[in-house]
Parts: sequence; structure tokens; C-alpha cells
Amino acid sequence: MKNMKRISALLLAAVMLLCICPSSFAQEGVPEMKEYGFVDCNGAKIEYGIYGDLNGEPLLLLPPNGGDMHCFDDSVLPEMSKHFKVIAVSPRGTGNSDWIEGTMNFETMSDDLAIILDYLKIEKTNIFGFSDGGNLGVVFTLRYQDRVKSLVIMGSNINTLGTNTFDQIQITWQYFVLCVEAWITGDRDTKIRRDIKGMMVGQPSLTFKDISAIKVPVLNIYGEHDMIQRWHSRLITKSIEGAEEIMIIGGGHSTCFEFTDTIINPALLDFYGVTA
Repeated sequence: MKNMKRISALLLAAVMLLCICPSSFAQEGVPEMKEYGFVDCNGAKIEYGIYGDLNGEPLLLLPPNGGDMHCFDDSVLPEMSKHFKVIAVSPRGTGNSDWIEGTMNFETMSDDLAIILDYLKIEKTNIFGFSDGGNLGVVFTLRYQDRVKSLVIMGSNINTLGTNTFDQIQITWQYFVLCVEAWITGDRDTKIRRDIKGMMVGQPSLTFKDISAIKVPVLNIYGEHDMIQRWHSRLITKSIEGAEEIMIIGGGHSTCFEFTDTIINPALLDFYGVTA
């Protein structure tokens, strides 16, 4: 029994490490937060923070699976806050946002974003989303296209077939372990981790025909060695009329952020039409 507990603890630790955001280990140079608060989104209080020019053009940052509003603190946030009114959010179950069992899906989270934009009196916004954040950006755009000025996704997939088979097997196994752990212990934190990881098992479930309905400018960034299969990333670009793409040579999934200053930030500013 003790050995089982130890194995379970090690597996859970591995899950948490895989969910760590690029900014988890460094906080120096983070710009000043101009506004902070919570928005009631259909019974769930969702955390947000605003950086940069409060009167500037809005840019919504969407973090990866398990990430919160601070995930981009030492990557794109410092540069983007010089040019935009940057809105960072903690999706359900992350940061200080509420978790409600049974509501961890991209559709509900898209509705949350629309409510937050309404609360902040923002009609349209640019979006940058990484990994599941990009997936959320795609779903949000399909549901609320009139609220989106432009969309940049990085390391994103529109269905689980786009994930490398070995990675998807690992994700599914980690989810299974969390399901068992949550069932045995009934622990709330374990249930939250289970539901967050579960978003990568069966979600999203879009087709390339579905995303062809997107008519806003789109930039698709992915790594040469990304966990998202290259054919899948390329088909995302080809399926959206006028979409552009950048493959970061030498980049993996999260390791694409090693190229923040040299590739990602310049590409974002160029795509958004901003002079650095």
C-alpha cells in the first residue's frame, strides 16, 4: 500500500511538472499590473489582470493547460505590455479562479471570456494563445467571431488526433491516474487536476471544415519538434483563408519560448501591425 502511494505521488508530481508554464521560475522584469480583479462568469469567479496602456488596443493572453494569468510574465508579456492593453486571465480551476465540477470545457471557458470582455467594456480584442490557450482562442473565435480582431495560436491543435501518439498516450495515462486518485480520495485538488488534464483527452473535437469558418486574420506558430504533429499544424493554416504560419526551427512545444525575443515577439508585433 505504501509503495502504491509513493508511485501515485511520483506520477502526480510528473503531471504537475508537465503543466508548468514557461514563467514559473522567473519573475524579474514583470511589468506593473494596472488593474486586478474577478468577474462573475455564470457562478464562477474568474481572475484577471491588466497590464500596459489602459487606453491601448486590447490583447488577450490565454495560457496553456493548467496555466494561470502569470504564465507569460517572463515571455511575451513584458514586450506586449509596451504596445497593448494586455488582459491576462486565469481560466477555471487555475490561479485564483473558481473551479466548478463538470464545467471544464472550451465552450464554457469561451463564454467566460465573452463575459469578461463585456465587463471590461471591450468590443473586440486581439488574442494570443499558447497550447490549450490557442485551442481556447480557436473555439472562442468560432463562437464569438465578432469579438475577435486577430488570432495568434502557438502549439495548438483542433482535435486530439493532432497530438503526437506517444504524447497523447502519456496524457491519457496521467488523466487515468488522476481519475483513480480522485475517486479513491475524493480530494478537491486532485479533482481539479483531473479535470484540467481531462481537457486534453477528447478536447477540442473540431474538424478542419469547422475552422474554415474563421474569417479573422490568423497566425499559427509551432515548433519544428512540437508535440503537435506537423501535418496537423500545416492543415490548420491551410484550412483558414489567409492564415499565416511560422515554424520555429529548433523549437519544441514550451521550448519555443526560448525564441521569444528573436522570433515570437517580432512576429507578433509584425502580425499585429505594431512598430517596435
